[in-house]
This record gives sequence, C-alpha cells and structure tokens, in this order.
Amino acid sequence: MNSRSVFDIDCTPIIPECGFKCPKCIQEIESTLTDIQGVSKVYIEGKEQEQKLVVEHDPVVVTAEQLINVFKTLPSFYERFFIPTLIENKEKQD
Repeated sequence: MNSRSVFDIDCTPIIPECGFKCPKCIQEIESTLTDIQGVSKVYIEGKEQEQKLVVEHDPVVVTAEQLINVFKTLPSFYERFFIPTLIENKEKQD
C-alpha cells in the first residue's frame, strides 16, 4: 500500500527570492527523494504561490516524518534552510 504525502516547503523567510521556484532546489529535492528506498514518485502540484510537493511512498519503508527530516537537510547549498510542513498524508491502494 502506498501513501500520498503532501508537504509545504517554505524557504522564503531565508531565501526570499526563491519562493520554491528555483530549478536547482527542485532538481535536488526530486533526485534526493527518488534515491530513497520506498519513494515511488515525487512531483509538484498547485498554482504558482500555492505549490506543494507530493511524495508517493511506502509508509512501511519510509514514513512522512522521515521525509520531513530529509527536507530539513536540503538544499545542500543552503543546508537546513527548508521549513517542511506535512499538510496531508493519505494511504491509497495500488
């Protein structure tokens, strides 16, 4: 069974010019998360100012809380500058 976790990744207090639109940040997030065992899909949904990061994962292998800890170490070039918030966590059948 997979889980769909939706996160708000706030970086604007620290990197105001970014607003979670920086291709470098997004690429690093996607490549880091897809390398984690149990993560099947990573994508961004929503409109410009309200974009959210969605991670589809197996909660038995990697939990939403563990993913939050990964976000806290990103981006590597401004380590620990993302402020992640879990918005929604829903399990779904595959």
